[in-house]
Parts: sequence; structure tokens; C-alpha cells
Amino acid sequence: MNTGLRLQQPLFSGNRTIIPVVSCVSISHENGMVGTLRPVALLIGEDGRWGITLLEGDSVAAVVEQLPLPA
Repeated sequence: MNTGLRLQQPLFSGNRTIIPVVSCVSISHENGMVGTLRPVALLIGEDGRWGITLLEGDSVAAVVEQLPLPA
């Protein structure tokens, strides 16, 4: 079983950027594979400032800790 958070393709509206964050779960077995995606947060950027809106989960800090951000 694989689990984790992933960033989806950014959406653009004027000078605002919205990046959906989803929780992914995939399970492989001898008969095939099952996967789910659940939205958990939105990263919203505008004029060089970023914020996060939590859709599901315990806390913003827990989501940010798990984000796969580039080094």
C-alpha cells in the first residue's frame, strides 16, 4: 500500500494561482490495483504571497509537513 500527499496541476485565474493538494492511497494485489484521491487542501498564491486552506485533516501544520515540496 502506498499513501501520501501530492500536488495537482496548478489552476490560474488572473494573478491568482490555486494548487490542489490531494491524499493518495493505492493498493496493489494479484488481481489488480485500487486507488483513491481525496482533496485535503488548497494552496493559494497571489501577488507573491501564499496561503493554505484546509479542506480535510487535523491541522495546516500536519499537511504542510507532509507536502512534497522541491528542495
